[in-house]
Amino acid sequence: MKSPVTFIVSLVVFFAATAHPTPGDVPTRQEVDELMGLPSEGDRTRGQLDTIGFVVHAAEAEEVVATAIELEAKSLVEQYQDLEMGPGNGFIGGVCPHDDHLYAARVYVHLTERITAPRVILIGVFHKARLWDLEDRLVFDSFEAWHAPWGPMAVDSLRDELIAALPEDSYVVDNTMQSREHSLEAILPFIQRKNRQRTIVPILVPYMGWERMEALSDQLASALADVMEHRRWRLGLDLAIVVSSDAVHYGPDFEHAPFGTDPEAYVRAVARDQELIADHLEGMLRPEALRELLYALVEPEDVHRYSLPWCGRFSIPFGLEVLRKVALKTEGGVPEGKLLRYGTSISEPELPVSSEARGGGLGYTAPSNLHHWVGYAAIGYRLGASGD
Repeated sequence: MKSPVTFIVSLVVFFAATAHPTPGDVPTRQEVDELMGLPSEGDRTRGQLDTIGFVVHAAEAEEVVATAIELEAKSLVEQYQDLEMGPGNGFIGGVCPHDDHLYAARVYVHLTERITAPRVILIGVFHKARLWDLEDRLVFDSFEAWHAPWGPMAVDSLRDELIAALPEDSYVVDNTMQSREHSLEAILPFIQRKNRQRTIVPILVPYMGWERMEALSDQLASALADVMEHRRWRLGLDLAIVVSSDAVHYGPDFEHAPFGTDPEAYVRAVARDQELIADHLEGMLRPEALRELLYALVEPEDVHRYSLPWCGRFSIPFGLEVLRKVALKTEGGVPEGKLLRYGTSISEPELPVSSEARGGGLGYTAPSNLHHWVGYAAIGYRLGASGD
């Protein structure tokens, strides 16, 4: 969700992203920096693109995250008991929302409170890939750190090791592209609060079909597994993989209202989201299920076109296929997923925050009603059975 002006611009880009990308004027670094709510410090520290609806400074971040945890405290405790997860027992990976903190924070914390590894590979949506006519290549950055509320979060040296191990035609390193995307920065406050020394490796995933996704996930998983073996790292203990995605964007504003816009339509759309999650993302990760999800979200004949408007149509199947392959290579087991929390921008009221927090930048967000709403899911993965 966005401020009214940013929201209108976002809708224009969203609609354009549903069509086949056409080459246009490639944004310059200066143009992108001028769009950022908090500009970058050269190539040293990446700033923050979205500052409306998203925390920027420590005081607002502490209030937002703590409030979300307090509101979810009972369900968090029950969930961890059900999963038999004690203190320090973290997920090896997961799927996390990236929408406005005022709407989605209560969903974020169900995953991020159980990401305990000191370094996190963040696999993000590249909403603006069409502006560069980019597909079939991963996007890395070369920043030393990213802005986060409690001080810059360093980019782990693992990034450079991964880049060095990948074929040159499988990636680009571009700080302008990374600066034009908000799908990863939104998660940083939630993973920084409990560990101020945590490091990250940001990666964006643009348009690609399943065959290319399989090839790139093989390459990245092999490179990552080699580093982990050399350093004796363990999934969940030393490193976790978090994939960024919101679920359905529903309503006429998104040109997607197949069930209508009444209360029954809302129930049906939510049920469809939950069915997709249950069928493709819960239980043991299976490549065939991830492939089916990809082609449920995009048109198999043209992956540039949505079938269902989930943001993570590429980030989810790619990121979870990397997680699955790394787990097999390093642990000999298959990740097992559990839906931790599903919500929408209208299932709960906006997060109750102080006037100081609103004045500090959270501001007022886009509409949230039966004609315009977004779904969110937090899904956690633990190591499951052997893949033999």
